[in-house]
Amino acid sequence: MRKPLMVALAVATLALPLGLEAQTNQGTITASATVQTPLNVTNVQDLAFGDVLPGVNKTVLPGDASAGQLQITGQDAREVSLDFGTLPTTLASGGNTMPITFGSGSAGWGVLPAAVDGTFDPASGTSQCHVGSALDVFLGGTVQPPASQAAGIYSADVTVTVNYTGS
Repeated sequence: MRKPLMVALAVATLALPLGLEAQTNQGTITASATVQTPLNVTNVQDLAFGDVLPGVNKTVLPGDASAGQLQITGQDAREVSLDFGTLPTTLASGGNTMPITFGSGSAGWGVLPAAVDGTFDPASGTSQCHVGSALDVFLGGTVQPPASQAAGIYSADVTVTVNYTGS
């Protein structure tokens, strides 16, 4: 009778899990990063008020043919911020100046070539625009020459900073 009991104990011992040994607890993750296509900003057209008469304000809207236009290319379907920084308050010609103003609808953006899809205040900037194959940014404004404005060609630079927002 001892023989069947010994065989049963031997089988039971073999059936026990080998969990009494040390176990290894590890996992693996992969670190990755996607480098975005750099943004490229190209001047398509300067903001041109054309001929201005002393004492007569002249406004250019973002959708007008003489509005300033920049084209931005970069990573497809990524949001960018548009920051006009400090907008000029005057245009200069030698020692003479002429006031220029920008309002809530003076800037615009569009994803179709030369089409304004939305407007914004350039002083506030925007981050609602998504770069597809290209994003166009438009700038208008109003010059306000006083009645005593001296003749001349007046100008000032406007700088736009464009960055990915991370969205």
